[in-house]
Amino acid sequence: MQYLVICILMNVGIFLMFSAFSHHNIPTFQAIVVNYLVCVLTGILFLGNVDFVSQISLDQPWVIIGLGLGVVFIGTFYLMALTTQRLGVTVASVATKMSLVIPVVISLFVLNIASRELIAFNYIGIVLALVAILLSSIKKKKSPDIKIGIFTLFMPALVFIFGGVIDTSINFTSHKYLAADNEGVFPIVIFFSALCIGIVILMVKRPKINIKSVIGGTLLGIINYFSIYFLVKSLGAFGNDGAIVYPVINIGIILLSSLASVILFKEHLSRINKLGLAMSIVAVLLIFYQEVTAQF
Repeated sequence: MQYLVICILMNVGIFLMFSAFSHHNIPTFQAIVVNYLVCVLTGILFLGNVDFVSQISLDQPWVIIGLGLGVVFIGTFYLMALTTQRLGVTVASVATKMSLVIPVVISLFVLNIASRELIAFNYIGIVLALVAILLSSIKKKKSPDIKIGIFTLFMPALVFIFGGVIDTSINFTSHKYLAADNEGVFPIVIFFSALCIGIVILMVKRPKINIKSVIGGTLLGIINYFSIYFLVKSLGAFGNDGAIVYPVINIGIILLSSLASVILFKEHLSRINKLGLAMSIVAVLLIFYQEVTAQF
Protein backbone atom coordinates (compact mmCIF):
# COMPACT_ATOMS: atom_id res chain seq x y z
CA MET A 1 0.00 0.00 0.00
CA GLN A 2 2.87 2.39 0.77
CA TYR A 3 4.08 2.09 -2.84
CA LEU A 4 0.65 3.19 -4.06
CA VAL A 5 0.64 6.20 -1.75
CA ILE A 6 4.14 7.30 -2.81
CA CYS A 7 3.27 6.80 -6.49
CA ILE A 8 0.20 9.01 -6.06
CA LEU A 9 2.23 11.69 -4.25
CA MET A 10 4.87 11.69 -7.01
CA ASN A 11 2.21 12.08 -9.72
CA VAL A 12 0.56 14.94 -7.83
CA GLY A 13 4.03 16.49 -7.65
CA ILE A 14 4.22 16.31 -11.45
CA PHE A 15 0.85 18.07 -11.67
CA LEU A 16 2.07 20.83 -9.35
CA MET A 17 5.28 21.23 -11.36
CA PHE A 18 3.37 21.67 -14.62
CA SER A 19 1.11 24.21 -12.92
CA ALA A 20 4.25 26.05 -11.77
CA PHE A 21 5.60 25.98 -15.35
CA SER A 22 2.45 27.74 -16.52
CA HIS A 23 2.50 30.33 -13.71
CA HIS A 24 6.20 31.18 -14.18
CA ASN A 25 6.26 31.06 -18.01
CA ILE A 26 8.80 28.25 -18.14
CA PRO A 27 9.39 26.83 -21.66
CA THR A 28 7.76 23.44 -21.20
CA PHE A 29 9.49 21.31 -23.84
CA GLN A 30 12.95 22.50 -22.78
CA ALA A 31 12.12 21.64 -19.17
CA ILE A 32 10.83 18.22 -20.25
CA VAL A 33 14.10 17.36 -21.97
CA VAL A 34 16.09 18.47 -18.89
CA ASN A 35 13.65 16.39 -16.84
CA TYR A 36 14.51 13.24 -18.82
CA LEU A 37 18.24 13.83 -18.26
CA VAL A 38 17.67 14.26 -14.53
CA CYS A 39 15.45 11.15 -14.48
CA VAL A 40 18.37 9.10 -15.81
CA LEU A 41 20.84 10.64 -13.34
CA THR A 42 18.39 10.20 -10.45
CA GLY A 43 17.97 6.54 -11.32
CA ILE A 44 21.73 5.99 -11.40
CA LEU A 45 22.23 7.73 -8.04
CA PHE A 46 19.27 5.89 -6.51
CA LEU A 47 20.62 2.50 -7.57
CA GLY A 48 23.96 3.49 -6.04
CA ASN A 49 26.28 2.12 -8.74
CA VAL A 50 26.59 1.58 -12.47
CA ASP A 51 26.64 -2.21 -12.35
CA PHE A 52 23.10 -2.14 -13.73
CA VAL A 53 24.55 -1.33 -17.18
CA SER A 54 25.43 -5.02 -17.55
CA GLN A 55 21.69 -5.82 -17.33
CA ILE A 56 20.87 -3.60 -20.30
CA SER A 57 20.99 -5.71 -23.44
CA LEU A 58 18.91 -5.73 -26.59
CA ASP A 59 18.48 -9.46 -25.96
CA GLN A 60 16.26 -8.55 -23.00
CA PRO A 61 12.59 -7.95 -23.99
CA TRP A 62 12.09 -5.39 -21.19
CA VAL A 63 14.92 -3.27 -22.63
CA ILE A 64 13.31 -3.23 -26.10
CA ILE A 65 9.95 -2.31 -24.54
CA GLY A 66 11.59 0.43 -22.45
CA LEU A 67 13.30 1.98 -25.49
CA GLY A 68 10.02 1.94 -27.40
CA LEU A 69 8.15 3.44 -24.46
CA GLY A 70 10.57 6.37 -24.41
CA VAL A 71 9.43 7.33 -27.91
CA VAL A 72 5.77 6.91 -26.92
CA PHE A 73 6.33 8.96 -23.73
CA ILE A 74 7.61 12.06 -25.50
CA GLY A 75 5.20 11.66 -28.42
CA THR A 76 2.19 11.38 -26.11
CA PHE A 77 3.30 14.44 -24.17
CA TYR A 78 3.50 16.43 -27.40
CA LEU A 79 0.00 15.27 -28.38
CA MET A 80 -1.30 16.25 -24.93
CA ALA A 81 0.19 19.72 -25.36
CA LEU A 82 -1.41 20.14 -28.80
CA THR A 83 -4.76 18.84 -27.51
CA THR A 84 -4.66 21.28 -24.59
CA GLN A 85 -3.82 24.22 -26.85
CA ARG A 86 -6.42 23.48 -29.51
CA LEU A 87 -9.28 21.84 -27.60
CA GLY A 88 -8.74 22.90 -23.99
CA VAL A 89 -7.48 21.45 -20.74
CA THR A 90 -10.69 19.52 -20.01
CA VAL A 91 -10.58 17.48 -23.23
CA ALA A 92 -6.90 16.61 -22.74
CA SER A 93 -7.41 15.80 -19.05
CA VAL A 94 -10.39 13.49 -19.62
CA ALA A 95 -8.67 11.70 -22.52
CA THR A 96 -5.56 11.12 -20.40
CA LYS A 97 -7.31 9.93 -17.24
CA MET A 98 -9.90 7.78 -18.98
CA SER A 99 -7.13 5.92 -20.81
CA LEU A 100 -6.90 3.72 -17.71
CA VAL A 101 -9.79 1.77 -19.29
CA ILE A 102 -7.25 0.12 -21.60
CA PRO A 103 -4.87 -1.37 -18.97
CA VAL A 104 -7.83 -2.35 -16.78
CA VAL A 105 -9.52 -4.30 -19.59
CA ILE A 106 -6.23 -5.84 -20.75
CA SER A 107 -5.31 -6.84 -17.19
CA LEU A 108 -8.70 -8.46 -16.55
CA PHE A 109 -9.53 -10.12 -19.85
CA VAL A 110 -6.25 -10.59 -21.76
CA LEU A 111 -3.48 -11.06 -19.20
CA ASN A 112 -5.99 -12.58 -16.74
CA ILE A 113 -4.14 -11.00 -13.83
CA ALA A 114 -5.92 -10.86 -10.48
CA SER A 115 -4.18 -10.35 -7.14
CA ARG A 116 -7.28 -11.84 -5.55
CA GLU A 117 -10.66 -13.14 -6.70
CA LEU A 118 -12.75 -10.16 -7.72
CA ILE A 119 -16.34 -9.95 -6.51
CA ALA A 120 -19.28 -7.81 -7.62
CA PHE A 121 -18.33 -4.94 -5.27
CA ASN A 122 -14.86 -4.74 -6.86
CA TYR A 123 -16.26 -4.56 -10.39
CA ILE A 124 -18.78 -1.90 -9.31
CA GLY A 125 -15.90 0.05 -7.76
CA ILE A 126 -13.89 -0.07 -11.00
CA VAL A 127 -16.85 1.20 -13.05
CA LEU A 128 -17.62 3.83 -10.42
CA ALA A 129 -13.98 4.96 -10.57
CA LEU A 130 -14.29 5.66 -14.29
CA VAL A 131 -17.46 7.72 -13.74
CA ALA A 132 -15.84 9.56 -10.82
CA ILE A 133 -12.79 10.46 -12.94
CA LEU A 134 -15.01 11.80 -15.69
CA LEU A 135 -17.12 13.93 -13.31
CA SER A 136 -14.05 15.21 -11.45
CA SER A 137 -12.42 16.33 -14.70
CA ILE A 138 -15.33 18.32 -16.13
CA LYS A 139 -14.66 22.05 -16.14
CA LYS A 140 -16.50 25.01 -17.57
CA LYS A 141 -16.04 25.07 -21.32
CA LYS A 142 -13.98 27.84 -22.80
CA SER A 143 -14.58 28.89 -26.37
CA PRO A 144 -11.28 29.84 -27.95
CA ASP A 145 -11.56 31.01 -31.53
CA ILE A 146 -9.54 28.18 -33.01
CA LYS A 147 -10.06 26.56 -36.37
CA ILE A 148 -10.43 22.81 -35.82
CA GLY A 149 -9.20 20.45 -38.52
CA ILE A 150 -9.67 16.71 -38.98
CA PHE A 151 -6.39 15.84 -37.21
CA THR A 152 -7.33 18.03 -34.23
CA LEU A 153 -10.59 16.12 -33.81
CA PHE A 154 -8.63 12.86 -33.58
CA MET A 155 -6.15 14.19 -31.01
CA PRO A 156 -8.14 13.20 -27.89
CA ALA A 157 -8.53 9.68 -29.28
CA LEU A 158 -4.78 9.46 -29.89
CA VAL A 159 -4.02 10.72 -26.37
CA PHE A 160 -6.48 8.14 -25.01
CA ILE A 161 -4.91 5.30 -27.03
CA PHE A 162 -1.25 6.16 -26.41
CA GLY A 163 -1.86 6.82 -22.71
CA GLY A 164 -3.44 3.38 -22.49
CA VAL A 165 -0.56 1.84 -24.44
CA ILE A 166 1.96 3.29 -21.95
CA ASP A 167 0.13 1.98 -18.87
CA THR A 168 -0.60 -1.39 -20.46
CA SER A 169 3.02 -1.81 -21.60
CA ILE A 170 4.32 -1.05 -18.11
CA ASN A 171 1.80 -3.49 -16.61
CA PHE A 172 2.68 -6.21 -19.15
CA THR A 173 6.44 -5.72 -18.74
CA SER A 174 6.20 -5.80 -14.95
CA HIS A 175 4.11 -8.99 -15.14
CA LYS A 176 6.24 -10.86 -17.68
CA TYR A 177 9.82 -9.65 -17.48
CA LEU A 178 10.72 -7.50 -14.47
CA ALA A 179 12.32 -8.82 -11.30
CA ALA A 180 13.45 -7.05 -8.13
CA ASP A 181 16.93 -6.43 -9.54
CA ASN A 182 15.77 -4.58 -12.67
CA GLU A 183 12.69 -2.69 -11.42
CA GLY A 184 14.83 0.41 -10.90
CA VAL A 185 16.64 0.01 -14.24
CA PHE A 186 13.50 -0.16 -16.39
CA PRO A 187 12.55 3.53 -15.81
CA ILE A 188 16.13 4.56 -16.64
CA VAL A 189 15.87 2.85 -20.05
CA ILE A 190 12.53 4.57 -20.74
CA PHE A 191 13.78 8.02 -19.82
CA PHE A 192 17.10 7.58 -21.65
CA SER A 193 15.20 6.78 -24.83
CA ALA A 194 12.92 9.81 -24.36
CA LEU A 195 15.99 11.97 -23.63
CA CYS A 196 17.63 10.98 -26.92
CA ILE A 197 14.50 11.91 -28.88
CA GLY A 198 14.19 15.20 -26.99
CA ILE A 199 17.82 16.15 -27.63
CA VAL A 200 17.40 15.55 -31.38
CA ILE A 201 14.31 17.79 -31.45
CA LEU A 202 16.12 20.54 -29.51
CA MET A 203 19.11 20.31 -31.88
CA VAL A 204 16.76 20.88 -34.80
CA LYS A 205 14.89 23.77 -33.15
CA ARG A 206 17.99 25.26 -31.45
CA PRO A 207 16.14 27.28 -28.80
CA LYS A 208 17.97 29.60 -26.40
CA ILE A 209 18.66 27.82 -23.12
CA ASN A 210 16.40 29.13 -20.36
CA ILE A 211 17.75 28.83 -16.79
CA LYS A 212 14.19 28.47 -15.45
CA SER A 213 13.73 25.42 -17.69
CA VAL A 214 16.87 23.88 -16.22
CA ILE A 215 15.71 24.46 -12.62
CA GLY A 216 12.14 23.36 -13.29
CA GLY A 217 13.23 20.34 -15.32
CA THR A 218 15.62 19.26 -12.57
CA LEU A 219 12.90 19.28 -9.91
CA LEU A 220 10.46 17.56 -12.28
CA GLY A 221 13.01 14.89 -13.20
CA ILE A 222 13.55 13.77 -9.62
CA ILE A 223 9.81 13.43 -9.08
CA ASN A 224 9.20 11.85 -12.49
CA TYR A 225 11.72 9.03 -12.03
CA PHE A 226 10.13 7.96 -8.76
CA SER A 227 6.60 8.22 -10.22
CA ILE A 228 7.46 5.40 -12.65
CA TYR A 229 9.63 3.50 -10.18
CA PHE A 230 6.87 3.36 -7.57
CA LEU A 231 4.27 2.56 -10.23
CA VAL A 232 6.30 -0.54 -11.10
CA LYS A 233 6.68 -1.34 -7.38
CA SER A 234 2.92 -0.86 -6.85
CA LEU A 235 2.11 -3.25 -9.68
CA GLY A 236 4.51 -5.81 -8.23
CA ALA A 237 3.01 -5.44 -4.75
CA PHE A 238 -0.47 -6.18 -6.12
CA GLY A 239 0.52 -9.09 -8.33
CA ASN A 240 0.62 -6.79 -11.41
CA ASP A 241 -3.15 -6.43 -11.12
CA GLY A 242 -3.69 -3.31 -13.26
CA ALA A 243 -7.45 -3.47 -12.68
CA ILE A 244 -6.80 -2.60 -9.04
CA VAL A 245 -3.70 -0.41 -9.26
CA TYR A 246 -4.58 2.02 -12.07
CA PRO A 247 -8.06 3.09 -10.89
CA VAL A 248 -6.79 3.66 -7.33
CA ILE A 249 -3.76 5.66 -8.50
CA ASN A 250 -5.86 7.85 -10.80
CA ILE A 251 -8.43 8.49 -8.08
CA GLY A 252 -5.70 9.31 -5.58
CA ILE A 253 -4.15 11.76 -8.04
CA ILE A 254 -7.51 13.45 -8.63
CA LEU A 255 -8.32 13.75 -4.92
CA LEU A 256 -4.94 15.15 -3.88
CA SER A 257 -4.45 17.37 -6.95
CA SER A 258 -7.95 18.81 -6.52
CA LEU A 259 -7.17 19.58 -2.88
CA ALA A 260 -3.85 21.15 -3.86
CA SER A 261 -5.52 23.22 -6.60
CA VAL A 262 -8.07 24.60 -4.16
CA ILE A 263 -5.45 25.45 -1.53
CA LEU A 264 -2.58 26.66 -3.73
CA PHE A 265 -4.29 28.00 -6.84
CA LYS A 266 -7.75 28.91 -5.44
CA GLU A 267 -9.43 26.74 -8.06
CA HIS A 268 -13.22 26.50 -7.85
CA LEU A 269 -14.83 23.05 -7.81
CA SER A 270 -18.30 22.76 -9.30
CA ARG A 271 -21.03 20.58 -7.79
CA ILE A 272 -20.31 17.96 -10.45
CA ASN A 273 -16.61 17.99 -9.49
CA LYS A 274 -17.50 17.56 -5.81
CA LEU A 275 -19.86 14.70 -6.69
CA GLY A 276 -17.06 13.06 -8.66
CA LEU A 277 -14.64 13.38 -5.74
CA ALA A 278 -17.17 11.91 -3.30
CA MET A 279 -17.89 9.10 -5.75
CA SER A 280 -14.17 8.39 -6.07
CA ILE A 281 -13.89 7.75 -2.32
CA VAL A 282 -16.75 5.24 -2.53
CA ALA A 283 -15.04 3.64 -5.55
CA VAL A 284 -11.79 3.08 -3.62
CA LEU A 285 -13.70 1.54 -0.71
CA LEU A 286 -15.43 -0.86 -3.11
CA ILE A 287 -12.24 -1.76 -4.97
CA PHE A 288 -10.60 -2.58 -1.61
CA TYR A 289 -13.82 -4.04 -0.18
CA GLN A 290 -12.15 -7.23 1.07
CA GLU A 291 -9.33 -5.35 2.79
CA VAL A 292 -11.74 -2.82 4.36
CA THR A 293 -14.16 -5.45 5.71
CA ALA A 294 -11.24 -7.51 7.06
CA GLN A 295 -10.50 -4.67 9.48
CA PHE A 296 -13.93 -4.96 11.15
